[in-house]
Amino acid sequence: MVFVPLTGQRYDMPAMFGPSPVPDRTVIGDAHAIVLSFPTSRAAAGKMLPGHFRLPEAVTASISYVSYQNVDYLGGRAYNEIVVSINAEHGDGDDAIVAGFAPILWVNKVGALIAGREYMGLGKLFGTIPDAAVGESEASFTCYEEDALLLRAGASSLRRLAPEAVQRVNDKAGEVRTFGWKYIAAPGGGSDLDYPLINVMRWDYRDAWSGEGSIEWLTPDRLAAPFSSAALAVLSALPIEGSVRAFRGTGRAIIDRTATRRLAART
Repeated sequence: MVFVPLTGQRYDMPAMFGPSPVPDRTVIGDAHAIVLSFPTSRAAAGKMLPGHFRLPEAVTASISYVSYQNVDYLGGRAYNEIVVSINAEHGDGDDAIVAGFAPILWVNKVGALIAGREYMGLGKLFGTIPDAAVGESEASFTCYEEDALLLRAGASSLRRLAPEAVQRVNDKAGEVRTFGWKYIAAPGGGSDLDYPLINVMRWDYRDAWSGEGSIEWLTPDRLAAPFSSAALAVLSALPIEGSVRAFRGTGRAIIDRTATRRLAART
């Protein structure tokens, strides 16, 4: 008897041992986000955007640190991630979607890398991401590949938002959409798969703060950071064309894999 995947079940490689251990929805009761956003140039951002998407007239980029506690598919363990995102668009007219495209993410647990990279089309790499240092009015975070420092960033002058302001944030955060790009190389060149996706997270913040941010990309060489150095050469050239806004929030997050959808590919 040979292995045949069950219809309607989701499988990750190695698939022959049963359906994916990653559930349709991951509910995290204690999540912590630090988001640094800034305007940047179309030319620089365009170097990180697959042809399935287009840039809006005004381009914004963000660097986020997110910490997830008690994650179901990790056996209750925590993980941290760094997300780079640029705002983008897909489709036209009534079918147009506006969302962030994440050209690269770092995570510090292999299970989280597999869960997002294979199914959701997220370009995840493994990194060392210490827990953020958080004070009353400031916060900072870093990311490493092996011993090579990749990123140093932080928020300062943080001010707690009033309950009504937190509610306004939650009105938008109930469905945070992120574009993915499923690309699998083909033997001999080209691709076996090349198409865009949309993914959804749902946030419900209990507390939130706003302030100012700072971002410093490092540029280790390929020997020091074999998998990250090429990305850092591009990211370090991404200009900050205005002030860096900082947001910090703590609350409940849902990774809703049932909302992941394949989008039309641009040919």
